[in-house]
Amino acid sequence: MDQSMRAAYLPGGREVELRTLPVPHPGHGEVLLRVKASTICGSDIRCIYYEHLGQGPEGYQGVIAGHEPSGQIVEAGPGCRRFGVGDRVIVYHISGCGICNDCRRGYMISCTSEKYRRAYGWQRDGGMADYMIVPSTRLLVPLGKLEPRDAAPLSDAALTPYHAVRRALPNLVPGATVLVLGIGGLGQMAVQLIRALSPARVVAGDVDEA
Repeated sequence: MDQSMRAAYLPGGREVELRTLPVPHPGHGEVLLRVKASTICGSDIRCIYYEHLGQGPEGYQGVIAGHEPSGQIVEAGPGCRRFGVGDRVIVYHISGCGICNDCRRGYMISCTSEKYRRAYGWQRDGGMADYMIVPSTRLLVPLGKLEPRDAAPLSDAALTPYHAVRRALPNLVPGATVLVLGIGGLGQMAVQLIRALSPARVVAGDVDEA
């Protein structure tokens, strides 16, 4: 395996900084992913051309960029059971503490711990590198037959609305109507998920800011 890797950082000011770093090694419950694709999100563009607008723990903290990665596991630390070396996966971009009520129910995006709720590419080293560490196999989704470049954007555009729709499913009964505000990429995916997973009627639209 390579001993060093390339990694991209987003310092702002319309710049991308490339660095050479040692390849990390996974610890207990972690895997090392050889990144095959890492797509660029609108939030990455904002960081490149301006600076990330998030404050405090939500702000960009000078880590390796990229929160939409896919690739293949090349090393697994002790305690990994569900996934192993050779598996092709995408990575959900937000990790949590793993012990709060929301994390235990599978909703790490609403983890209540300010210390441990971190997103790849913003508060945790992300996928714009040759390799990346994933600290928990709970964050991995099998690629199936998808190519990495096709699957990578789904780590955000599909898994984020999926968490919201899954939470709402008990209320999406026949006769219910769901309003989806914002019909960009995530909104369109939410509409498709609702139609696929429930009998509810969907109404979608954008907010007029005028």
